[in-house]
Amino acid sequence: MSLSRRTLLTAIAAAPVLATAGPAQAGVPRAAAGALPVAAPASAGLPPGRLPPGHRFDLKAAPVDLLGKEVLLNHKRAHQQAAFDPVTGLLYVIQLMDGPKLPGEADPARTGAERDAWGDLCVNQLAPDGTVLGVMHLKGFGHGAGLGVEHVDGTAWLWVETDADFVPDDGDKTTRERAHGKRIARLAFAPGTVVDAVKDTFDRFSPVGATAITPSLDVDHGQIAVRHVTSKKAGYRVYDLDAFKRGDFTPKYSFPAMYRTQAWCLYGNLLYQNEGLAYEADNPRPGNSWWNVYDVTTGEVIERTFNATALHLDHRETEAITVRRTPDGPQLVFSFATQKDRLMALYGITGTTDGNDDHVPWTDLDWDKALCTAAGSYIPQYRQSGNRVDLHLRVTRISGDGKWVSGDKILTLPPYLRPKRTQSMVGTTTGAGVTGPLVVRWEVNSDGELRVFDERGIAGWIGLDAGYFTS
Repeated sequence: MSLSRRTLLTAIAAAPVLATAGPAQAGVPRAAAGALPVAAPASAGLPPGRLPPGHRFDLKAAPVDLLGKEVLLNHKRAHQQAAFDPVTGLLYVIQLMDGPKLPGEADPARTGAERDAWGDLCVNQLAPDGTVLGVMHLKGFGHGAGLGVEHVDGTAWLWVETDADFVPDDGDKTTRERAHGKRIARLAFAPGTVVDAVKDTFDRFSPVGATAITPSLDVDHGQIAVRHVTSKKAGYRVYDLDAFKRGDFTPKYSFPAMYRTQAWCLYGNLLYQNEGLAYEADNPRPGNSWWNVYDVTTGEVIERTFNATALHLDHRETEAITVRRTPDGPQLVFSFATQKDRLMALYGITGTTDGNDDHVPWTDLDWDKALCTAAGSYIPQYRQSGNRVDLHLRVTRISGDGKWVSGDKILTLPPYLRPKRTQSMVGTTTGAGVTGPLVVRWEVNSDGELRVFDERGIAGWIGLDAGYFTS
């Protein structure tokens, strides 16, 4: 897809790329000179960002590779979330950390696993070319999946989770839990400092009782939102920012969270959430990276779109998502953690869509075309909402004598749609030459196989308009 004039203007460079910061990217259109533009200072009159009325970011548009390379942050660990200073345009990235020992710590330095268990984090401040300008360490804060930046009187104020409980290592590295914050912190970014959640004083907010909580700041619309886990159920709450600062925790909107979440951000009446794990045996290419878009006024998921950006990356783990101001309007920025040392690759989308398709769209599925053909326009499709997957298809057998054999496999679902256990569904049949009920039984198993079971040797189409649960 060609880049729009608006997208190109938004991606104009403000500084040259430093070749030492990481290897060049390939496969995604690059921003001019491969650098992030710096937002104009407040004195230059850059207004708060606004999307056109009724619009949202077009997640099917061509993204721009904002840095033209993968950059190394202060630690060789995965970053979790990112946010931009709305006045200076500088980028702040929060990441997991390992050694070395921080000032005031006893020997030996904590390992990466110990840092995770204590909730120790690093905040990086980045120049437009991806150079790390300064770092600040936060001890006992959490996992870092939420970050907001507020600019007040020349100072960047960070909004992050805090007050994490230490989580002891049970020895099982595959299931080891990480520490998560239970409250929200607001503190000034001070490069070269170490802040201890237990010992130091800063603003703390407890908007809802939670075992885990992360914030997102939307300064353009005067809002803050939190994602909270309460009684093992995740939800979102949206607040007026000024009221929140005063300790008024009356939410404007509240709704349940769906899908596995890596990071999320609030912008206007929309909440953008991304999910996805790194490539591995049970998550082969193209992986399971998805965008989910909520209408916060209703709590409805209005879009679920597969993220096909940068499929060339050898290691590709979905991480940050945020919205930033640019001279040409707001831009949705997202990232992947890459390579062994967990570099950061950063991308942006500026194009918008008018929202005429405000629903989770149907997505086509591959099927066994040697076995059967779609009846008319009823090609196999799916739509996912939460942990429910709906299937829609009508197929006619073309193999053999054209009669369906009990146990025929129509298709194999991709890994992210497979249930934990076999589930049955009821479908329909054409009725021509069929004796008995005009229904057939379908099954989908944990290997993703969708099969039909009927002993009558039906000739003609069979169909399915039903759903199952992935968990």
